[in-house]
Amino acid sequence: MKKNKFTNINAVSYFRWIFRKNESLNQIVFFFLSQVNATSARFFPLFEASNNIRIVYFNGLNVPKTDYFVSKIANILYSLAKRRFEKYEYIHIVGGSTKLKNRFQILHLDDPNYSQKEINFLLNWEKQIVSQGFNSIVVCTNNLTKRHLETLLTRTLIIKIEQGYDSPSNNHRIIQNGKKTSFSCVYSSPYIHIGDDKHANHQTWGAELLINSILPQLYLRDPMIEVHLIGELGKCAKSQLMNIGNIVYHGRVNFEENMNLLSGCSIGIYPRNIDYKRSMSKIFTYIGAGLPIVTFDLYDTEVVKENQLGYAVSSVEEFVDKIIFLKDNPHELKLLQQRVNLFKPDYTWKNLSKKMEEHLPKKF
Repeated sequence: MKKNKFTNINAVSYFRWIFRKNESLNQIVFFFLSQVNATSARFFPLFEASNNIRIVYFNGLNVPKTDYFVSKIANILYSLAKRRFEKYEYIHIVGGSTKLKNRFQILHLDDPNYSQKEINFLLNWEKQIVSQGFNSIVVCTNNLTKRHLETLLTRTLIIKIEQGYDSPSNNHRIIQNGKKTSFSCVYSSPYIHIGDDKHANHQTWGAELLINSILPQLYLRDPMIEVHLIGELGKCAKSQLMNIGNIVYHGRVNFEENMNLLSGCSIGIYPRNIDYKRSMSKIFTYIGAGLPIVTFDLYDTEVVKENQLGYAVSSVEEFVDKIIFLKDNPHELKLLQQRVNLFKPDYTWKNLSKKMEEHLPKKF
């Protein structure tokens, strides 16, 4: 798999940055970039698209099961360079120590869990920063989280920056067995695991409902519908799918390849019926690829229902119904595709990164 790597001109490796003498930027972020595990689908592209943020990255090893130890080393190096990091007026925090002395400290909260542990952390974080005369800022992704944080953190600026997408490098239809597919649905996730697979119980990587319920019913009702799975398929997941035809496996790919594969499909599916009260990056990735979406009716996916970008359903049976309906009704599919493409321009990572920088205060 081709690895994700920063191409932003402001990105520099830790060891090159530590010896850098001149600096023209006043914002910084430290980023651990894994070479074997999935990279954040939120933080990596948001900073990659930025114009005025110094990105200091530390690469992991291309060796399985080393991320834990290498990330510990990265955090130690981060702490050792603390005074150098504190020379910047703004620091973006996506991991590592939060005990800093920058004037503006920006905590990025992608996946809030609304737990008491998280609440206590945020309250202590705000207290620590404000007591030293610095300014606390939290960047979140949706209105519900923003309202929650504004009630909780009364001395912190809360900025909503939505999820975004990378543009496909080319629009093409996926070619399967030498033919262009006329209709296909796609599910994309770094990991697609069930049962005893490593990430089976992960909130966004577990795929029990998809593999044990939705795909068997879809195949039974219309075995001609092609389903593309993008992501690392676990052994249990692969075994369960052995008797289902028309599944096309792509494995785990980088962000660019993911968008190109998505753009060759007809619709995106989000097969989760548990609501975490977040904004899901997968949904905006589908939108970026121009795909109407079939999903369950959740706050996590409210953008689909609010903007009529597909269908938000309440049962597995209805989920399968809508996929088949879109296959059998190309005119409706085309109308939804047009609506998605009209909606999506504001949510490129470039636009969102610019929006974030514009919302950062010059004076607090």
